[in-house]
Amino acid sequence: MSISKLFQQELRQHYLFRRLPDEAINSILGQSNLTSLKRNEALFEQGDEASRFFLVRSGQIMLFQTSPEGNEKVVDIIAPGQTFAEAVMFMEGSRYPVNARSTCDTELFYFENNAFIEQLQKSNALCFAMMADMSTRLKGLLTEISELTIYNAKHRLISYLLGHINDLQDKPTVKLTATKSMIASRLSITPETFSRILSKLKKEGLISIDDEAITLVKPDQLKEIIGESFKKNKSGCM
Repeated sequence: MSISKLFQQELRQHYLFRRLPDEAINSILGQSNLTSLKRNEALFEQGDEASRFFLVRSGQIMLFQTSPEGNEKVVDIIAPGQTFAEAVMFMEGSRYPVNARSTCDTELFYFENNAFIEQLQKSNALCFAMMADMSTRLKGLLTEISELTIYNAKHRLISYLLGHINDLQDKPTVKLTATKSMIASRLSITPETFSRILSKLKKEGLISIDDEAITLVKPDQLKEIIGESFKKNKSGCM
Protein backbone atom coordinates (compact mmCIF):
# COMPACT_ATOMS: atom_id res chain seq x y z
CA MET A 1 0.00 0.00 0.00
CA SER A 2 1.41 3.40 -1.00
CA ILE A 3 0.71 6.96 0.10
CA SER A 4 -2.37 8.39 -1.56
CA LYS A 5 -1.96 11.25 -4.03
CA LEU A 6 -4.18 13.21 -1.64
CA PHE A 7 -1.09 13.74 0.51
CA GLN A 8 1.12 15.03 -2.30
CA GLN A 9 0.27 18.69 -1.69
CA GLU A 10 0.98 18.24 2.01
CA LEU A 11 4.35 16.60 1.35
CA ARG A 12 5.35 19.25 -1.17
CA GLN A 13 5.50 21.78 1.67
CA HIS A 14 8.72 20.06 2.75
CA TYR A 15 12.01 20.95 1.06
CA LEU A 16 12.78 17.31 0.20
CA PHE A 17 9.74 17.03 -2.05
CA ARG A 18 9.19 20.63 -3.13
CA ARG A 19 11.37 20.44 -6.24
CA LEU A 20 10.55 16.91 -7.33
CA PRO A 21 8.75 16.49 -10.66
CA ASP A 22 5.46 14.62 -10.52
CA GLU A 23 7.00 11.48 -12.01
CA ALA A 24 9.68 11.37 -9.32
CA ILE A 25 7.35 11.97 -6.38
CA ASN A 26 4.90 9.37 -7.71
CA SER A 27 7.74 6.85 -7.83
CA ILE A 28 8.78 7.62 -4.24
CA LEU A 29 5.24 7.60 -2.89
CA GLY A 30 4.63 4.24 -4.56
CA GLN A 31 7.04 2.76 -2.03
CA SER A 32 6.01 4.87 0.96
CA ASN A 33 3.22 4.81 3.48
CA LEU A 34 1.47 6.56 6.34
CA THR A 35 1.65 4.84 9.71
CA SER A 36 0.69 5.59 13.30
CA LEU A 37 2.13 4.95 16.77
CA LYS A 38 0.52 4.92 20.17
CA ARG A 39 1.99 6.95 23.03
CA ASN A 40 5.43 5.65 24.11
CA GLU A 41 5.60 3.18 21.22
CA ALA A 42 9.04 2.43 19.77
CA LEU A 43 9.64 3.21 16.10
CA PHE A 44 13.16 1.82 15.89
CA GLU A 45 16.11 1.07 18.15
CA GLN A 46 19.75 2.06 17.99
CA GLY A 47 21.60 -0.36 15.72
CA ASP A 48 18.56 -1.39 13.69
CA GLU A 49 19.04 -1.50 9.93
CA ALA A 50 18.15 1.91 8.52
CA SER A 51 16.18 1.37 5.33
CA ARG A 52 13.71 4.26 5.82
CA PHE A 53 13.46 7.88 6.85
CA PHE A 54 10.40 9.62 8.28
CA LEU A 55 8.30 12.79 8.34
CA VAL A 56 6.07 13.51 11.34
CA ARG A 57 2.54 14.45 10.29
CA SER A 58 1.10 14.84 13.80
CA GLY A 59 2.26 14.07 17.30
CA GLN A 60 5.90 13.96 18.34
CA ILE A 61 8.94 11.67 18.16
CA MET A 62 11.77 11.61 20.69
CA LEU A 63 15.23 10.56 19.52
CA PHE A 64 17.41 9.35 22.37
CA GLN A 65 20.33 7.20 23.40
CA THR A 66 20.51 4.90 26.40
CA SER A 67 23.58 4.53 28.61
CA PRO A 68 24.76 1.11 29.87
CA GLU A 69 23.15 2.05 33.20
CA GLY A 70 19.80 2.53 31.47
CA ASN A 71 19.72 6.34 31.59
CA GLU A 72 18.18 8.10 28.61
CA LYS A 73 19.75 11.15 26.92
CA VAL A 74 17.40 13.03 24.61
CA VAL A 75 19.12 13.81 21.32
CA ASP A 76 16.25 15.58 19.58
CA ILE A 77 12.50 16.14 19.74
CA ILE A 78 10.83 15.93 16.32
CA ALA A 79 7.72 18.03 15.76
CA PRO A 80 5.07 17.86 12.99
CA GLY A 81 6.43 18.85 9.60
CA GLN A 82 9.97 17.75 10.44
CA THR A 83 11.87 14.82 8.96
CA PHE A 84 14.41 12.61 10.68
CA ALA A 85 16.82 9.79 9.80
CA GLU A 86 17.25 11.00 6.21
CA ALA A 87 20.98 11.58 6.76
CA VAL A 88 21.42 7.94 7.80
CA MET A 89 20.91 6.78 4.22
CA PHE A 90 24.37 8.22 3.44
CA MET A 91 26.11 6.63 6.41
CA GLU A 92 28.31 3.59 6.00
CA GLY A 93 26.55 0.54 7.38
CA SER A 94 23.14 2.30 7.37
CA ARG A 95 22.25 1.67 11.01
CA TYR A 96 20.16 4.02 13.12
CA PRO A 97 22.51 5.75 15.61
CA VAL A 98 19.71 6.48 18.11
CA ASN A 99 16.40 5.13 19.41
CA ALA A 100 13.10 6.64 18.29
CA ARG A 101 9.91 6.60 20.34
CA SER A 102 6.61 8.47 20.20
CA THR A 103 5.80 10.75 23.14
CA CYS A 104 2.08 10.82 22.29
CA ASP A 105 -0.23 9.36 19.64
CA THR A 106 1.72 10.07 16.46
CA GLU A 107 1.13 9.81 12.72
CA LEU A 108 4.04 9.83 10.32
CA PHE A 109 5.05 9.13 6.75
CA TYR A 110 7.88 6.74 6.02
CA PHE A 111 9.94 6.64 2.83
CA GLU A 112 12.22 3.94 1.46
CA ASN A 113 15.82 5.12 1.22
CA ASN A 114 16.51 3.27 -2.01
CA ALA A 115 13.58 4.91 -3.77
CA PHE A 116 14.69 8.36 -2.66
CA ILE A 117 18.36 7.82 -3.54
CA GLU A 118 17.30 6.78 -7.02
CA GLN A 119 15.68 10.20 -7.48
CA LEU A 120 18.67 12.00 -5.98
CA GLN A 121 20.82 10.45 -8.69
CA LYS A 122 18.56 12.06 -11.28
CA SER A 123 18.20 15.55 -9.74
CA ASN A 124 21.05 17.96 -9.01
CA ALA A 125 18.53 20.46 -7.63
CA LEU A 126 17.30 17.96 -5.04
CA CYS A 127 20.88 17.09 -4.08
CA PHE A 128 21.73 20.74 -3.45
CA ALA A 129 18.51 21.29 -1.50
CA MET A 130 19.35 18.38 0.79
CA MET A 131 22.95 19.57 1.18
CA ALA A 132 21.75 23.05 2.16
CA ASP A 133 19.40 21.67 4.79
CA MET A 134 22.02 19.34 6.24
CA SER A 135 24.51 22.21 6.37
CA THR A 136 21.98 24.27 8.32
CA ARG A 137 21.39 21.39 10.73
CA LEU A 138 25.15 20.90 11.16
CA LYS A 139 25.55 24.57 12.01
CA GLY A 140 22.79 24.23 14.60
CA LEU A 141 24.44 21.16 16.11
CA LEU A 142 27.80 22.94 16.35
CA THR A 143 26.10 25.85 18.13
CA GLU A 144 24.44 23.40 20.51
CA ILE A 145 27.75 21.66 21.24
CA SER A 146 29.30 25.05 21.97
CA GLU A 147 26.51 25.92 24.39
CA LEU A 148 26.71 22.55 26.14
CA THR A 149 30.46 22.79 26.66
CA ILE A 150 30.90 26.53 27.31
CA TYR A 151 27.75 27.90 28.88
CA ASN A 152 26.08 27.05 32.17
CA ALA A 153 22.65 25.50 32.69
CA LYS A 154 20.92 28.86 33.17
CA HIS A 155 22.28 30.17 29.89
CA ARG A 156 21.22 27.03 28.00
CA LEU A 157 17.68 27.17 29.36
CA ILE A 158 17.28 30.88 28.57
CA SER A 159 18.69 30.28 25.09
CA TYR A 160 16.14 27.48 24.60
CA LEU A 161 13.26 29.72 25.64
CA LEU A 162 14.35 32.59 23.39
CA GLY A 163 14.79 30.16 20.51
CA HIS A 164 11.22 28.85 20.84
CA ILE A 165 9.29 32.11 20.87
CA ASN A 166 6.15 31.60 18.80
CA ASP A 167 4.93 35.19 18.59
CA LEU A 168 6.30 38.74 18.28
CA GLN A 169 4.53 40.32 21.23
CA ASP A 170 6.26 42.43 23.89
CA LYS A 171 5.85 39.48 26.25
CA PRO A 172 6.14 36.43 23.98
CA THR A 173 4.98 33.02 25.15
CA VAL A 174 6.75 29.69 24.76
CA LYS A 175 4.47 26.66 24.75
CA LEU A 176 6.28 23.55 25.93
CA THR A 177 5.46 20.80 23.46
CA ALA A 178 7.56 18.25 25.33
CA THR A 179 7.73 17.34 29.00
CA LYS A 180 10.08 19.34 31.20
CA SER A 181 12.17 16.23 31.87
CA MET A 182 12.62 15.68 28.12
CA ILE A 183 13.65 19.30 27.56
CA ALA A 184 16.01 19.10 30.53
CA SER A 185 17.66 16.02 29.06
CA ARG A 186 17.92 17.72 25.68
CA LEU A 187 19.79 20.59 27.38
CA SER A 188 21.93 18.24 29.51
CA ILE A 189 20.34 19.60 32.69
CA THR A 190 18.85 17.52 35.50
CA PRO A 191 15.07 17.93 35.95
CA GLU A 192 15.70 19.36 39.43
CA THR A 193 18.08 22.01 38.07
CA PHE A 194 15.64 22.78 35.25
CA SER A 195 12.81 23.44 37.72
CA ARG A 196 15.08 25.41 40.05
CA ILE A 197 16.21 27.75 37.25
CA LEU A 198 12.62 28.32 36.12
CA SER A 199 11.58 29.12 39.70
CA LYS A 200 14.45 31.58 40.07
CA LEU A 201 13.66 33.32 36.78
CA LYS A 202 10.02 33.56 37.86
CA LYS A 203 10.98 34.97 41.26
CA GLU A 204 13.14 37.58 39.53
CA GLY A 205 10.13 38.64 37.44
CA LEU A 206 11.73 37.64 34.16
CA ILE A 207 9.15 34.97 33.28
CA SER A 208 5.70 33.80 34.35
CA ILE A 209 4.53 30.21 34.20
CA ASP A 210 1.02 29.03 33.41
CA ASP A 211 0.86 25.24 33.20
CA GLU A 212 2.82 24.35 30.02
CA ALA A 213 3.15 27.95 28.82
CA ILE A 214 6.04 30.21 29.80
CA THR A 215 5.70 33.93 29.18
CA LEU A 216 8.90 35.89 28.77
CA VAL A 217 7.96 38.95 30.83
CA LYS A 218 11.28 40.69 30.20
CA PRO A 219 12.79 39.16 27.04
CA ASP A 220 15.34 41.95 26.64
CA GLN A 221 16.79 41.25 30.08
CA LEU A 222 16.93 37.54 29.28
CA LYS A 223 18.90 38.38 26.12
CA GLU A 224 21.25 40.51 28.22
CA ILE A 225 21.95 37.54 30.51
CA ILE A 226 23.04 35.50 27.50
CA GLY A 227 25.15 38.40 26.28
CA GLU A 228 26.87 38.71 29.64
CA SER A 229 27.53 34.96 29.76
CA PHE A 230 29.02 35.11 26.28
CA LYS A 231 31.33 37.99 27.22
CA LYS A 232 32.49 36.25 30.41
CA ASN A 233 33.27 33.01 28.61
CA LYS A 234 34.96 34.80 25.74
CA SER A 235 37.21 36.77 28.09
CA GLY A 236 37.99 33.58 30.02
CA CYS A 237 39.33 31.93 26.88
CA MET A 238 41.82 34.67 26.10
